[in-house]
Amino acid sequence: MKLIQRLGACLGLGLAALNPFSAANADTQVIRFSNWLPPAHYIVKEMLEPWAAKVNEVTEGRVKVEFINPLGKPQAHLDLVRNGVADMGMSVHSYTATRFPLIEFAELPFTTEDGGINSVAYWRTYEKFMLDANEHRGVKLIGLWTSPATVIFTTKEEIKSLNDLKGLKLRSPSPLFDSIGKAMATVSVNAPASESYEMLSRGVIDGLYFQYDQIENFKLDKLIKSAVAAPGGLGKSSQFLFMNERKWNAISEADRAAIEQISGEAMARDFGKKWQEAENQSIQNLSAAGLKTYHVEGAELEKLKADLAFIEEDWIKAAKKKNVDGQAALQFYREQIQALSQP
Repeated sequence: MKLIQRLGACLGLGLAALNPFSAANADTQVIRFSNWLPPAHYIVKEMLEPWAAKVNEVTEGRVKVEFINPLGKPQAHLDLVRNGVADMGMSVHSYTATRFPLIEFAELPFTTEDGGINSVAYWRTYEKFMLDANEHRGVKLIGLWTSPATVIFTTKEEIKSLNDLKGLKLRSPSPLFDSIGKAMATVSVNAPASESYEMLSRGVIDGLYFQYDQIENFKLDKLIKSAVAAPGGLGKSSQFLFMNERKWNAISEADRAAIEQISGEAMARDFGKKWQEAENQSIQNLSAAGLKTYHVEGAELEKLKADLAFIEEDWIKAAKKKNVDGQAALQFYREQIQALSQP
């Protein structure tokens, strides 16, 4: 009997040595990432997947991010991850805007058109002034970033002034853009980005707030005819990556530290820069294909800035309710943009 037990033990050790999923791999933490974006989307292929590969690299295979089909609608992902239905996800802050009043400063119009610069300035400001407000309670905030400048795209053949926008139904991603639309006398229709094609093709909307590269990524280029842009952008889209807290705490301290080294500001810099590069290429592509962009300038621009000044004022008041010095945060944020914009 003892001989049989010894033989069984030896056989078990031999099989363990041959099996790549046993022994050393038994402690691998698999992070299930619920991905609601199209699998071939630029954000997935050039931002999320390369970051996931880095996680595997810096943890020497002890942590692996596995992308799975979405476990719910885009706007449900924060709660899906918080409740442990998924281990990790990314989302757009504006999809649950009432939970995140503080992030709106990074989406303000007329700041910078560069998504890379804005993303780094965003992270630095949020980390310095707002992390203690614990807006992301229930999940581990891995990183946040923004899109390049937001532009208005329409199905009209050409826009020659802001007056041409009046009465148009525009897909709006957040209360901030609802406010912008109201000031410009447009009609806001709230919906996630994933519904853009159907809404445009059915005539539910006449246009939308978006970025040039997203027009290509969501295959909207055949539906969109004209665009309206302003210096510094009409806004931005704030996005974030997050993990279930229990799953995060199950990772070893050393591996958590390694993951944080490639997240936070490093993620903001990497994701923002890549997105801006894609945006620059899409501007060229769409312009060459005949998309006409109307650039707001001169007296019309100054009037628009005056009409939208209340957005910043309202944000400062909202920040005060969260015990955040909004004026100091905005000053720091703009200083970071200026410093990062230097050649």
